[in-house]
Order: sequence, then C-alpha cells, then structure tokens
Amino acid sequence: RERLMSDRRADVIVIGGGVVGLSTAYYASLNGAKVLVHEKGQVGEGASSGNAGLVVSSYFEPLPGPGVIGEALKHLANPEGFFGIRPCLDVSFLAWLARFWKSCTSRDFAERSRILAELNKEAMKAHLDLAAVGGSDYEFTRKGLLYLYLTEAGLQKARARASVADGFGLKAEILSKDEARSMEPAAGERVVGGVRYLSDAALNPLLFVEWLAAKAREAGAVLLPRCEAYGFRTSGKRVHTVLTTKGEFRADQVVLAAGAWLKGLGKMFGVHLPVEGGKGISQTFYRSGWSVRQPLILGDYHVAVSPLAGAVRVTGLLELSGTDLSLSRRRVKGIRKAAGLYLPAFREKEPDEVWRGLRPCTPDGLPLLGRVAPWRNLFVAGGHDTKGMTLGPLTGRSVSRLLEGKGIGSLQKELSPDRFS
Repeated sequence: RERLMSDRRADVIVIGGGVVGLSTAYYASLNGAKVLVHEKGQVGEGASSGNAGLVVSSYFEPLPGPGVIGEALKHLANPEGFFGIRPCLDVSFLAWLARFWKSCTSRDFAERSRILAELNKEAMKAHLDLAAVGGSDYEFTRKGLLYLYLTEAGLQKARARASVADGFGLKAEILSKDEARSMEPAAGERVVGGVRYLSDAALNPLLFVEWLAAKAREAGAVLLPRCEAYGFRTSGKRVHTVLTTKGEFRADQVVLAAGAWLKGLGKMFGVHLPVEGGKGISQTFYRSGWSVRQPLILGDYHVAVSPLAGAVRVTGLLELSGTDLSLSRRRVKGIRKAAGLYLPAFREKEPDEVWRGLRPCTPDGLPLLGRVAPWRNLFVAGGHDTKGMTLGPLTGRSVSRLLEGKGIGSLQKELSPDRFS
C-alpha cells in the first residue's frame, strides 16, 4: 500500500471494491497490470458481503418480463411484500421505470433469457476454476438448487420454466409433494412440490470476497478502503486523474465497478448509465437448532434460504430505492413470515443479524460491460441485479480482456453500456 500511495499512479484504477471490482483487480493483476482499487467503504462490505451467496446457472431470467408489472403492482401496496418502490420524483428514475416497462415484452424476455443463460454457463466455469484453487476457504459447494412452491399454479409455471431451461442445457428434476419433502425434510405440509436444478452452486459471500481480496493482493493489486472517488480530470477523450478523499491518483485506464452508484459516476462523465438500486435484505440465524440440506428458493415469494457453516441465511425483497439503505421493520418481518409458510421450524425465529444491500439493476435486465463512448480509456462493469455473485468473476475476467484491447465474444454488443446512449 505505501509504495503505491507514494507514487500515486497505476495502470488501472478500479472504482468499487465488491465482487466485480475485486475480480477485475485479480484478473488484471494476473495479466501484469499495476492495479489500484478505490472503495468508498470497506472492501466487500456492500451488496457483495451479506447476500444469499448463490451461484446459479438456472437463474437465467431478466427482471423485466411478461406479467412482472402486474405481479409487482399486486405486492406494491403490501408493506410486508417482496417488491417495493420508494417514491421518488427524480426524472432519471421515472425514465428508468418507463424503459423497464418497455422491456417487459415476450420477445425481449426470451432473447435476454438466452443471453443470460449463455453468460451463466461461462460464469459457472469461472467459479469452478476459482473453487479449484480455494473453494474450501469460502464454503463453495455444488449441491444444486431446490425451488419449493405452495400453489399448483406456481408449480405449473416452474415446470414450464424447467422446460425452457432444458433447451439451454440445464437439467432439472420435477418433484412431487412427497419427493420435495423427502429431499428437504425442513419443508412443511403446505409445500405442494418443487423443481431441483442440478448444476447450481453456493458459497459464503463474505468469505468469498475476502478470499478474492487476498488473491488480488497476492497478484499485486493495492486495495484502498475508505477512499471515495468524487471527481476526475480528463484531457481530450481520456481520463487521467481520479480525485479521491485520500488525494489524487493517475491512471492509464479507469474501470467503474461501483454497483448501485454507477449512475452518479456516469453523470460525472456526461454519460447515461441507467442503474437503480434494488434493495435486498438478508437475515442470518446462528446456532438456530435447524438447517436445510441445500440452498432453497421459496418460489411463490422469491425468498432464498442458504445453509452456511453454523448458520442459515434467509434473503428476500426487491425494493427500488436508489441508494437509500434504510431498513423497514415490516419488510424484515415479511421475509420471515414468507419463509415460515414453507419451513415450519422457522416460525417465530428472530435473526441474529440483519443486513441490507443494493443490487444494481438496469432497465433491460442485462449487465453493463464495456468501454464507455466517447471516452477511450473508461470502462464500466456492473448492473447485474440479483446475479452479481454468479456473474462477478466472469465479469472481472472479461474486463481484464477489454483492458488489454481484446474482445469478449459474441455478446459484447448486447452488453455494451452504449446501448442506452
């Protein structure tokens, strides 16, 4: 740290120290770049640390899609529901909502599902490569993912989704009520069936980002926590200086990987990065006396249940709230109530830890990855909404290729941040 703080120059400066920023720093450092990461808080403490920790090939659907608006409106008025919008009169937010609504067509949904399925396939390979090096350090397991349902209508939709997944090469098992409860003994009588995807994995997200940070340092990267970027100096169409709360730093290339704060950073460069924060809440129960055999999705309420070493974590909610991190007691309670419908042992439990984070959401459900025009040395990586832990390492590896002037394959145009210009 002292060496780079003294000369204040790097080949690459990464703004953001979450899973995407740390992955970028790791892979770029392995390629020989001198990398500096600026993180406004503690490295990894944002949306990367307390989430469900799911690495899911099966989660290939974008947020906008047919029926999503109706379902969202149904839950919007419920203060304990799994979807919410914090009222905001900001013009850019209203424009984001309008574009989201326009993205909810069946054709767009099918095409973007295909794109995400392709990304997820490569993302799993990236995770398996990392897990071969240090998976035991961050509780990486590949037990699959079990979706449980309380209604026949929900189960019927899940069967149709499994059929689509099969077309993407994702194998699933359709389970009856008895089969689902046999596979997950914690499931209660109200569960009517489930679908189990065989290839999905899970990890402890806090341990993973700590491991990534350590590997990035080993590769030569310097990580600066509590170092917030608040401005930039440019010349022509190049960025050459980052202004931070710890002074000025010069760089040959700059990567914006700041999650839900990407929109604000983009404004500093006069570019439109339509990213809104989608707040999620997790509740962790230590030494609770009960657990689950494998990661679960409680499908009717979009709640995830993750077994960790000595703990169980329950994660839910998507509240479009910008960068507001306030907690609603009723939202926290609503997640627990939903989980209790599926898992009787969970009822009346009080969490040992409550966490919230902001998922960076784009209006079309696809990430932002690429160089930002008209800037010649400015790149953006983010907008993964609830898929950040799955796609983070692949994104970092892809950014490192872009920094070297290489391409990232057939999806480069579809993921370009310039698609919103």
